[in-house]
Amino acid sequence: MEQFAFIIVLMLIGMILQKADAPADFSKSLNFFVIYVSLPATVLIQLPKIHLDLSALSVILIPWILLPIVVAIVIAMTKNHPPHVRAALLLVLPLGNTSFVGIPIIHTLLGEAAIPYVLMYDQFGTFLMLSLYGAAVIARYETGAFHKRLILKKLLFFPPFVTLIIALCFGEMPLSAQPYLQLLSSTLVPLALVSVGASMRLGGEVDYPLFTKALTLKLIVMPLLAFGLLFAAGIEPLALKTAVLESGMPSMITAGALAIASGFAPALSAALVGYGIIAALVTLPLIAYVLERLL
Repeated sequence: MEQFAFIIVLMLIGMILQKADAPADFSKSLNFFVIYVSLPATVLIQLPKIHLDLSALSVILIPWILLPIVVAIVIAMTKNHPPHVRAALLLVLPLGNTSFVGIPIIHTLLGEAAIPYVLMYDQFGTFLMLSLYGAAVIARYETGAFHKRLILKKLLFFPPFVTLIIALCFGEMPLSAQPYLQLLSSTLVPLALVSVGASMRLGGEVDYPLFTKALTLKLIVMPLLAFGLLFAAGIEPLALKTAVLESGMPSMITAGALAIASGFAPALSAALVGYGIIAALVTLPLIAYVLERLL
């Protein structure tokens, strides 16, 4: 409980700093350090601990299996709404905040042993989905071309993804390097959560009936679908719990920022990201509690 309270405190610090006389690019600077230093160090430490078995493969596949299901639901949900609203939901609902919010919350709820599964879900699921599917949504609903070469370049040079490949190829890092990697990795949780708080945007004119349906789909329906699929596959409990919780993470801040920048229902996109994070602080512990009782 103390750890979860600390998560809330760190996010509140970020929200306070957002209102203070902080530099305009404060949260971007934190994100830069997390992406280029903290997250790669975490990948190098944690990923070699996982065995590439059926459970690991299921964790990787579940976001891709959920993607067409969520897309179909969103299309049905927005049949009477303008295209820019559909585009916003297609962008922010399938893509969860599976690293900046996912790592600290799952570390608190399930412990450090779950972090390798988080990294598999995030890097092979959410990140690839943002790079490929996210770019396709923007290209479809916004004027412009689908730049395959640029997407491939961003994918191949994204630091956590590069270190993930290194960790898969070379395994455990030398013992002499591990204390330093652990020190760098320890910066991920506080910096990521302060950055999330500093990036949150609330308010604006929102279609609340649609907002409620979308938030329910993101935080409740998606983890329920994930649980049904993974339970039927019979994967081991820790992998199942991790994948279900990752499936129920609030919308990715980057996806929301892209939707806003593209003019896709900016108020709705911001509300789903901001209020989604707040609501997830309630739904995720409840889901974890139910999973613990069932498994």
